Amino acid sequence: MLSKFFSTDLPVSSREAFEALKNSQDLNKIQEILSHFNELVHLKNSTLTSLARSNPKISNNQIFIMEMETRFHKLRDALQNEKPYKHLFGDLCQLKEDLQVILRYYQKQIDEGQPIAADHMRRANGKYGELRGITSKFSSQHVLSEPESDALIKYTLNFCASDVMKNDIAVISEIIQKPHLADHSRDSGFSYFNLK
Repeated sequence: MLSKFFSTDLPVSSREAFEALKNSQDLNKIQEILSHFNELVHLKNSTLTSLARSNPKISNNQIFIMEMETRFHKLRDALQNEKPYKHLFGDLCQLKEDLQVILRYYQKQIDEGQPIAADHMRRANGKYGELRGITSKFSSQHVLSEPESDALIKYTLNFCASDVMKNDIAVISEIIQKPHLADHSRDSGFSYFNLK
């Protein structure tokens, strides 16, 4: 049935994953999670780990985040342009592994009392902190510039870090448990290995 709509060069798993993403809000939810994560992680001081790697400690947080965002954008572009691609299912699986890295990081931060968020808030509120200049403009009805607005968003997310992380953990758990494939439990003899 799916072959009517897709090129036969696409693996069935990628076709089904495309349909599953198309019929859900998962990519929108992932976009919000990535946005939060970018504000709640410290590129140098945060320790990120992946149980899917032989060496679980991620050596370069910036490269990890760039690669994760590239995968996300590739999937989102495929959906927006209605153009699934051969390795779509593999990219989705890798993105779900990346989300597990975020989940582990959030769990550790919550367990340790939010040291990264607390450090950011201390620096933002310090004598020369970025928040001092911004809050002085509130009384003058000054419209915030984009950098000021970004700084305030970052501060707000870090101030509410525990709630944001707990909510995102629930959403991540829901997303990574989804197979993003069609249900073939009633198709006797069905195998992804026998299909293109």
